[in-house]
Amino acid sequence: MFRALLKWLVAGAVVAGVGTLLVSAFIGGRQELAKERERERAVKVPPRISRAAGGEPVVRLDGETQKRIALGTETLAPETLLPEIAVFGSLQEDPSRSFTLRAPTAGRLLPAPDREWPRLGATLGDGAEVGLIEPRFAPAERVDLASRLATARADIEAVTASLAVARAALERARLLNADDKIVSDRAVQEAEARVKGEEARLKALTETARLIDASLGAATGLTKPLAVERGGEVVELLAQPGETIESGQPILRLARFDRLVASVHLPAGQNTAEPLATARIVVFGHEGHSLRGERIALGPTVDPTTRGQTYLFRVAQSGFPLRPGASVTAYLAVAGQARAGVVVPRAALVRSEGKAWAYVQVGEQGFTRREVVLDSPAGDGWFMASGFKVGERIVVDGAQTLLSEELKSQIPIGDAGDDK
Repeated sequence: MFRALLKWLVAGAVVAGVGTLLVSAFIGGRQELAKERERERAVKVPPRISRAAGGEPVVRLDGETQKRIALGTETLAPETLLPEIAVFGSLQEDPSRSFTLRAPTAGRLLPAPDREWPRLGATLGDGAEVGLIEPRFAPAERVDLASRLATARADIEAVTASLAVARAALERARLLNADDKIVSDRAVQEAEARVKGEEARLKALTETARLIDASLGAATGLTKPLAVERGGEVVELLAQPGETIESGQPILRLARFDRLVASVHLPAGQNTAEPLATARIVVFGHEGHSLRGERIALGPTVDPTTRGQTYLFRVAQSGFPLRPGASVTAYLAVAGQARAGVVVPRAALVRSEGKAWAYVQVGEQGFTRREVVLDSPAGDGWFMASGFKVGERIVVDGAQTLLSEELKSQIPIGDAGDDK
């Protein structure tokens, strides 16, 4: 009986101890869970977003924060924009900036021994040698060259003999003239003239014989260098080494793209302000940069699609490469009143919600976002007749940071379920 009672007492004590441990573990787990939730709770920061009178959000940054993010602003200056229309077209090569290398004679093309044949896109300098040509002559041409060379050499021998006689006569006349004027001064002058005439004939015949000899030597297997007169970028390869070509056949074409021609077409019935000397040209894909186009002339024909007049403008590269075929928009001045406004710098733009925006400073620490309509490029920015005022300070450095701060304020903080 005593032993049974002792067993029950021991069992009860064990159960009570286990229960106490379970209760302690449960209480400790609740406390640890509460601490974990406290650690996971987002840190509350002072709000940086407020609302202006019109309801638009305003990002507020103190002076120290502005310095830390290197925030920079510019003051909007007054600008005027003449009334204009947008017309469309494309870029073309400037004919004065291209050069075609043609074969000087019929023959076979050969690569230069110390360089490869030019490739598309390669850049060559003025006078650069691109290869060799081995002239090709018909048998009759070889016979004709040999006959002309023999005749020239015979003439050289005859003129050489005549020149020796003339020089001897000149020397004799000078001696007699010096001896009491036995020969007159006029006779001496005539002798000198004969010598100079024979010397000129001999020089011309010698040069002729040299050229004929060089041509005849080329006909027997010698080669001539092929060099471009003006350099540029290789845009067409019209022949390759090993090919047989005819005299005058184009071999390659070079072009320089530092200056192109913009061909734009007016709508039918549309007129521009005259005299129209310049235009603002915007290349597709580079809408933030407008180029100055100088009018060359009217197009020779009316555009078959728009049935309107074609204008040609010379455009120079400025900050990005230009290529023929690129689509352009030209802004041409028309009669009417000029618009007043400001130019929003391209550096001030940020993108959000499929639109372009710029931040304007409000007070010392406030910055509010305004939409920029990208339909009137001007200089290195966009003309705005409304939405921005002269004298306002616009953010050109750090605008993306302001946008990030504004969007960050829209993210929900914490979990509402944690407080339950």
